Amino acid sequence: MVQVLKKFISQNAELAGIFRQMAACYRYMGADERFRALAYENAAKTVTNLDEDISVYAKDVSELDKLKGIGESIAEKIIEYLQTGKIRTHEKLLKQIPVELLELMEISGCGPATIRTLHEKLKVNNRNDLVKALESEKIKALKGFGAKKIENMKRGLKLYKETHVRMLLKDAERIGTEILEKIKQIPGVEKAALAGSLRRKKETVGDIDIVVIAKEKDWKKVIGKFIRLPDAARVLASGDTRGSVLLKENNTQVDIRVVHDYEYGSAMLYFTGSKEHNLQLRMMAKERGYKVNEYGLFDNNTGERLAGETEESIYKILGLSFIPPEKRLGSGEIEKALLPQSH
Repeated sequence: MVQVLKKFISQNAELAGIFRQMAACYRYMGADERFRALAYENAAKTVTNLDEDISVYAKDVSELDKLKGIGESIAEKIIEYLQTGKIRTHEKLLKQIPVELLELMEISGCGPATIRTLHEKLKVNNRNDLVKALESEKIKALKGFGAKKIENMKRGLKLYKETHVRMLLKDAERIGTEILEKIKQIPGVEKAALAGSLRRKKETVGDIDIVVIAKEKDWKKVIGKFIRLPDAARVLASGDTRGSVLLKENNTQVDIRVVHDYEYGSAMLYFTGSKEHNLQLRMMAKERGYKVNEYGLFDNNTGERLAGETEESIYKILGLSFIPPEKRLGSGEIEKALLPQSH
């Protein structure tokens, strides 16, 4: 079972990645290709969210057409990928537009038109080239590149670097523990715990995820207090159930998710990951007539919540013994955790 799961997870993920790159290529090409860009972005989302292998839907083009965001042209490319492992149009696009150029479009202030101009006029091909261009006098001579525009691009590049820095586990544990203790002191917080790759004990950690229990009436206050902690250098997001900040120390990103007490276990399971582990659990749940997400485990027919307060309760209903966070890799741990009565 695990071998098949791993195959389709990587296959779906790879296909979605190809579609995202194709969408970026079409965005780079300009307004005339905006509809193609949107079509491939939607296709990538559809493939990413599938609970089954894309090949299940690919018996013929008409079956793929039934999927949201998959038209006939994209359906043909999915079949081409499944048959050959690649898409010729994708390879042709990447010969025209290098991947490193596409990555620059992820930087705030560096849209497709901006990057295209810098590539054509100043031979900017990658991040190092962009840094040099922003410091040169030549950029100021380009139409549309005033002082404010250049400053916004520099700020976007700095933020991109800050949010793509990974920490050693020991540093992440220290920073995470310190901020966790401060979150626990916020009025209304009943319980809080570290999740994400830090809880899984990965060797390096990109950001810090924290799940918080509070009564719904206090959610807004809790998030408001969190984003105004003295440790926060910049607020990245603030919503009804979540908040995100960059800390002054090490520019570490911290994300919190506030939940009901009866959702705590399912939220911890979901936000601890890994994505591969979670996807395999969703598939297993579906096979047994359940649905599992960050809000709980539910009966698919009745909608009744069957578990969610603890991680153990979810694993138990799925016929699994508890799997420690550091083993949730999507690489065979689920098969090993099957309880005898589940065979």
